[in-house]
Amino acid sequence: MKHFPTLAMVASAFFIAVQANAKAPDDRTNIQGVWLAQRESLNGKSKQVNFRYVFKGDKVTFTDETGREEKYTFKLEPMSKPKLCLIWPIGSDKKSKPVAVGYRLNGNSLTLIVAPEGKRPRDISDNHDQELIVCARSRS
Repeated sequence: MKHFPTLAMVASAFFIAVQANAKAPDDRTNIQGVWLAQRESLNGKSKQVNFRYVFKGDKVTFTDETGREEKYTFKLEPMSKPKLCLIWPIGSDKKSKPVAVGYRLNGNSLTLIVAPEGKRPRDISDNHDQELIVCARSRS
């Protein structure tokens, strides 16, 4: 019976930690919705842009400035450094090599990093010939 208070404290701490984690939404939940790209930069050269990404379930639709749409399946890897969003064109074989896009998700701000073809993003920056895209969550 001497161990009961210690065991009860450990169980309580575990229960509280599980509840805290259960209440915190994950990246897959937070990324859902419409994101409007506002700016992109490459090697320090920045420009305004006007395109959007719509994340719904495990699909993302990209609409460029001309209105052309491209649809993809995606999977997040939030434990990688930097965090990665792996994308495959809809209809492609999931065994094919995905495109790895780095991301940082912070409330209503989404930053995407696209590395040169065949490479993975190194960090969240527009260095190393990586394209950095800054998006804001659409309010509509």
